[in-house]
Amino acid sequence: MSNQPAAFEIAKGPRRVMTLSEAEVARLLDPRALLDGLEDGFGALARGEVQSPARPELTVPGRGFSLAMPAWRPGMQMAIKVVNVFDGNLALGLPNHLAMILLFEPETGMASCVMDGTFITGIRTAASAVLSARLLARPDARVATIVGAGVQAREHLRLLPLVRDLERIHVCALHPEEARRLAVRHPLAQAGEDIEAAVRGSDIVCLASHSAQPVIRPEWLKPGAHVSSVGYH
Repeated sequence: MSNQPAAFEIAKGPRRVMTLSEAEVARLLDPRALLDGLEDGFGALARGEVQSPARPELTVPGRGFSLAMPAWRPGMQMAIKVVNVFDGNLALGLPNHLAMILLFEPETGMASCVMDGTFITGIRTAASAVLSARLLARPDARVATIVGAGVQAREHLRLLPLVRDLERIHVCALHPEEARRLAVRHPLAQAGEDIEAAVRGSDIVCLASHSAQPVIRPEWLKPGAHVSSVGYH
């Protein structure tokens, strides 16, 4: 006769689950470690070491949509990120991308951490583009241009100086006042209204605009310039 309790006799019981707010995540996340982790993770994904199934989507007509993004790599926690994209939030004083991340133990499936994913979503998206600059931009790149003045532009401005010894970062946007307010956040940045002139003089060009139309032209790029683009804003 088995001494093991039956399933109906087993309860989860008290269990401590770590919780991290947006502010705590922003304080604890090291941008350089993020870049290194992404490089390692992209390599593992390319080698087939990561399970990352297609993300299901829920749509709220006239409001926004929700995406679920599960992933697991052996030796690490199972993760699910849920991102809600509601562009009307900006008028309410809320981010238009809101996210939560759940971590689970792969041995048991027990939850181990619940964290705000809004900050991570913004900086990780930018980091994937900046990582491409770290790997592919010319070693002597000294001038960069960021096109856009939203969340992605802000995070590009944070990360670009970590991958190249830049002398100047141009910030150009559809709304020049927003570009000026963003540029004052970094000593290397300067706002500019002439996107063409900024791009022509840049070694790295980062497109962080939500525009559905092209924001630069190929002939503006100098030989050897590195170009990246992300759609999150």
